[in-house]
Amino acid sequence: MNKHIIAGKLCCALLCLFIYTSSTAQTVADSFSLHRAIALTLEHYPAIQAKLSQVKAGEANLIDVKHNWYPSMRLHEQVDVGTDNSIYGSYFTMGIIPSTSGGIRAANNNALMSGNIAMAAMQWEIYNFGAYGSQQNEANKALQVTRSDLSNLTNQLTVTVIQQYLDLLRYSALQQIAADNVQRNAAVVRAVTAIVLHGLKPGVDSAVAGAELSKARLNLLDINNKYQQVRVQLSTLTGLDTLEIKPDTLNTGRLITLLKHQLGDTVSQHPMLQYYKSILLQQQAKEIVIRKSTLPKLNLMAAGWMRGSSGSFNDIYDKNLWSGLGYSRYNYLLGMGITYNLVDLKRTKEKVAVQQYQSETAAKQLETVKTNLNGLLLQSLTDLRTSEEKLKELPVQLSAAQAAAKQKMALYKGGLTNIIDVTTALFVLNRAETDLIQTRDAAWKALFSAAYASNSIEQLLPELN
Repeated sequence: MNKHIIAGKLCCALLCLFIYTSSTAQTVADSFSLHRAIALTLEHYPAIQAKLSQVKAGEANLIDVKHNWYPSMRLHEQVDVGTDNSIYGSYFTMGIIPSTSGGIRAANNNALMSGNIAMAAMQWEIYNFGAYGSQQNEANKALQVTRSDLSNLTNQLTVTVIQQYLDLLRYSALQQIAADNVQRNAAVVRAVTAIVLHGLKPGVDSAVAGAELSKARLNLLDINNKYQQVRVQLSTLTGLDTLEIKPDTLNTGRLITLLKHQLGDTVSQHPMLQYYKSILLQQQAKEIVIRKSTLPKLNLMAAGWMRGSSGSFNDIYDKNLWSGLGYSRYNYLLGMGITYNLVDLKRTKEKVAVQQYQSETAAKQLETVKTNLNGLLLQSLTDLRTSEEKLKELPVQLSAAQAAAKQKMALYKGGLTNIIDVTTALFVLNRAETDLIQTRDAAWKALFSAAYASNSIEQLLPELN
């Protein structure tokens, strides 16, 4: 008998252990922590993927600009049939007038002549007084802009997720408060109705209590709607189904401790500052590119060509046009030239002036962002201290409001007060509960706002469970 009892107890213990383990695993699996929300957003949000593609495009552009130093090498072959009548005189070809080469004769000759030409031409701008280097530097600065833009977007999305997550926590807590308020008002309605039916109170009391209950229900509906809106926004950011988005309240009890967290001071490395700083450096690099474009350019040129013709040196046209398809003359040409466009000096000066204004604009934007971040940090630190003091005082207000609500209800049942005092006490209790949640939310947001302004979010997040 004892063996059966022991075996039964052992089975019950194993069953309880299995249920506890399963429920714990389920809780962990269903948890939607802030860390998970941030990780999913940075992994799946399309804007991040778009910025990554821009970075790859910038890397490809840098390689392309480095290839600007490569020489141009063109191969050309053509076969022609036509007349051969030339005349003395020079003209600009304008790229559309065909070339005719041959002897000069007194009259036109309508006989056809065949010919072909093969050519290889190379032009290499071997030195341009730093223009290549300035182009590569500008392309590198442009790449830094796209990279810092990606880093800034990552930081901004992190902040957005944090704000939405804090709103999710706030509305989740407000839902519970609103639901409790509905239950309290429903209990008042039941008590008042019973008293009114016994003729101890006027009927208007039940009407007042019913109106307060209806108002509490409407407030709960509004909060439920806002809660769902935040879930949808987080669903859009993370790619999760809204049913999987449930707030994790593990860190609520550690808020006071976290408010004392020492924030780092790496404002100079803030992603937004780095982004605007990279824009400034790119604008300055563009200015150098424009200046370098006016400097002389040293070119190395080489060409070689072969020609064939159905005509001969004594002005005889071979009727067999196929005879002109072979090569009978060979030439080559080497040269080095330097070019300097004096006319562009004025235009370049104007372009430099425009670019200087662009650089000045970027510098002012950088200064503005730095000023705003410093102001945000000071304001957030002030809000932190205020929230810390309020969180110490609010439990006193809540405790007093809870006691007042109980007393007023007891007095009402004893016929020593009226329904207005009861509803007022319930309103004060609801406001005290709401104030506590709103102050916690303000404290969390002030903490993360200070961490954002001081570029310390990465140091703060590991402190959270």
